Amino acid sequence: MVRSLACTLIISLTLPHTGSAWQADNRHTVNALPQGGFEVIGEPGSAGPDYWCAAGDYAIRVLGVAGTQRIYLTRGRAAPETSNRKSGVQFSLTAPAAAVQTSGPFLPMRKVGDNLSAVFARNYCLDNKNLEF
Repeated sequence: MVRSLACTLIISLTLPHTGSAWQADNRHTVNALPQGGFEVIGEPGSAGPDYWCAAGDYAIRVLGVAGTQRIYLTRGRAAPETSNRKSGVQFSLTAPAAAVQTSGPFLPMRKVGDNLSAVFARNYCLDNKNLEF
């Protein structure tokens, strides 16, 4: 009995857990959502570049998307569904019905459908010295 319990514990600690939190290069937590999107959890003082950086980093490094893949805002800043922190922003790789093509030197975060390419979003991480491409 003790041996099987120990084996179960070892196996559960060594296997990757689906749905577990992932930390982006800018130290923001990203959680997968049940419907296929993901949520970036804000830190005190988080701004648009922080959310987009984490979203782009997650999309490229975890989901393995190409840099040209669009990342869509599916819910603006609000109380997170996956954390008890103050704010979170939700993203998806699938365009919502009202999606518009946006890109450029600004941070669209005002309405559902705002989007950037994964590589453009991840470029907001360049201020972080630990970033590895």
